[in-house]
Amino acid sequence: METRGLRSVALSLVAFTAIALAVYACAVNPVTGKSELALVSFTPEEEIALGAKAYGPAVQQQGGFYRDKALEAYVQGVGMRLARVSHRPNLEYRYRVLNSSVPNAFALPGGFIVINRGLLVGLKSEAEMAAVLGHETGHVTAKHSLAGYQRALATNVLLAGVSIAAGGTMGVMELSGITASLVNNGFSREQEREADWLGIDYMVKAGYNPEGAVQLQEYFYSQLEGGKNPMFVEGLFRTHPFSKERMDNARAHIAKRYAGIAGNPNYTFNESIFLQKTARLREVQKAYDMADEGDKLLKEKRYGEALAKYQAAAAREPDQAPFPSSIGRVHLIRKEYPAAESALQRAIRLDDEFFEPHLLLGALRYQKTDYRGAIPELSRSMDLLPTKQAAAFLSKSYEAIGDRENAQKYAGMAQ
Repeated sequence: METRGLRSVALSLVAFTAIALAVYACAVNPVTGKSELALVSFTPEEEIALGAKAYGPAVQQQGGFYRDKALEAYVQGVGMRLARVSHRPNLEYRYRVLNSSVPNAFALPGGFIVINRGLLVGLKSEAEMAAVLGHETGHVTAKHSLAGYQRALATNVLLAGVSIAAGGTMGVMELSGITASLVNNGFSREQEREADWLGIDYMVKAGYNPEGAVQLQEYFYSQLEGGKNPMFVEGLFRTHPFSKERMDNARAHIAKRYAGIAGNPNYTFNESIFLQKTARLREVQKAYDMADEGDKLLKEKRYGEALAKYQAAAAREPDQAPFPSSIGRVHLIRKEYPAAESALQRAIRLDDEFFEPHLLLGALRYQKTDYRGAIPELSRSMDLLPTKQAAAFLSKSYEAIGDRENAQKYAGMAQ
């Protein structure tokens, strides 16, 4: 009986796998022009919707946007110079700066591209920034993230097949988990090399000196060598594997295709423009260095010292929302509710689209048994970034005011 049961499971799995493979379709890669197998064929509109679904949560989880309208316009303008000469110029690209000291950059399907404050502040020229943005644009045009999503889909289908063959049911795939992988999964060496080459091609077409890409790779190598900068390992190198071979490949690509361009004055680095446009960012970074020290102290539960660092950062740069949010967090931990509420409300006034102060203010009001006051703040935080913590507070708050329907709804989300 046991052998017959195993054989039945195996036959069921084979049958399910055959069905799953039968639904694969061919999609044409815009960069290579070659047909590729795909479990699901996405229209441009569907690709944009997929990227948009992951974009908001990814941004919020990593610090929100860095608020500087002039810098945002500058980064968007450089990005669009590259996008217009790319293989997919008709996508509605968005190039933004993320408010994180971790040096990183990422791209999502549909043209959602982010460069972190912690990476941008270390660059020396517009050509280097163009190399970063061009590389990420290459990931979009070559549909690298979408390829990873297809692999996740295929894995899910096969796992569902195992479940069915074993007598289970095929559950609905957790789309939120898949979209998270669009940011967290690294790219293969082949994909990184292709994105490097595409970025260089886009740079040249946009009028930048391709040596800027070499200078960028040399900067990365200097941060990697001897473990000089652990932040790069935590950020950029975690999702974008780097090696000296990759740097040499970029040099070889330039030598082969653009040997006569490096000395041509028509292809620019734009160092002075870049340094001018990012001068304010480098000044603000000094305050974020203080706040980063505060974060380390907070993890060590050295609350008074952490608070002093956050207050010093806020005094230096009073218009940056993360600083009063962090001040409010420390006061909340210490149950200093009036001071916490004042700081958190200031953070919200500075940036209403930053989820953290809404969550903290909702938690504060819950702790004060002001359940009706907690609900709007917790709901706003959930709109920006759904979290189990906010859902749990919402469930309990609704329960406290006798709204059992919403209490059950959010209790399910908190599990």
